[in-house]
Amino acid sequence: MPLSYIVQYSTDKTTWTTLSNVQNININIGRQAMLDQYSASTASLTIRYPNGYASPIAAMVSGTYIRIQSPNTTDPYYSAYFGTIKDVNVSYGIPYAGSVGNADYLNVTIEGYFASASRMQGNSYAMGAGLLNAQLSNMNTETLINVSQTFNPSMGAATISSSWGDWINSVLVTTNGRMVDSQQVEGIILRGPFNQTTCTVNFSDVANNATNQVYDQTTFGSLSDNFFTQVTVDPADYASQTVTKTAAVKPYRTYAVNTLSASASQALDQANFLLSQYQTQKFALTSVSCLAEAQTSFKLDQMGLSQLGEMIGARVSVTFRGTVYQSVVEGISVTATPESSRYTYYLSGADLNNYLILNDTVFGTLDYNKLGY
Repeated sequence: MPLSYIVQYSTDKTTWTTLSNVQNININIGRQAMLDQYSASTASLTIRYPNGYASPIAAMVSGTYIRIQSPNTTDPYYSAYFGTIKDVNVSYGIPYAGSVGNADYLNVTIEGYFASASRMQGNSYAMGAGLLNAQLSNMNTETLINVSQTFNPSMGAATISSSWGDWINSVLVTTNGRMVDSQQVEGIILRGPFNQTTCTVNFSDVANNATNQVYDQTTFGSLSDNFFTQVTVDPADYASQTVTKTAAVKPYRTYAVNTLSASASQALDQANFLLSQYQTQKFALTSVSCLAEAQTSFKLDQMGLSQLGEMIGARVSVTFRGTVYQSVVEGISVTATPESSRYTYYLSGADLNNYLILNDTVFGTLDYNKLGY
């Protein structure tokens, strides 16, 4: 049966008002592939607006807070999506009679916290070398944007001459981290690669129950951005480091990346790690897509965790034709109407997240998993 979503707006994050007549919801968080840089999460709404011309909703302007609650996220703290209005427009239709326009629609686009960081220039701020939490504290002082982290590596110095969003992306490239900016209260969260959450609900092409969500579409692919025979890591304050696959033939397929490495040796370790992950061509699972109404026990908006955003960077298994694929969630898109909802998850393979984590059933295999840097 169709699922129920609650969409609310607020100007102060304290008093919330529910929007009626929502016809369409689209949500996009995270990214589609591992080497994609991050941009702000987005959402959009289409709302019937029959009384809007005579009695417009005054708060439907840029900067107003929006939260979207899905069936399992009725606790406001665990909204499926949280952001602020970016743009609003109204499509007025014909006829208009008795102060009612039955063909009038309100179209709202929403963005996550990262959009604010991407618009805010660093003005050549000199970020000193140090631990990430200290650097993020400095950023908060400069920008009033709250950025938290689940890991605390050593980072190199940087002069932030472009936007703060560019600096955050450089941090993520340097650490192989992930970002989510669509959760209420926390703002932007940076997640390290070594402390992944594990979904307690998984995907299956056959099983359909409280611990398995059945999918009806899946894609496998061999991605050009997941195969390189040479890696160059160029840290801001140290000499660039280049490593090449043994017996590789020119011209090399080179992945070159600028980082904020804390030392030349850290940059070299990263180059060796990246080459170990991307030097072999692979045909791998890249996405699964699930129809919400097909689930006997709907879990798609949490997969056993607390909210949609927590799934970014989380581990999940996918059973396909008798084989279990261990994967990591890179991004999620949701489309919902009063009649139907679809959740699509963009995945990377566990073999591309191949860190050695002791006592771990997936990432704890000697001579298979790789030491981090």
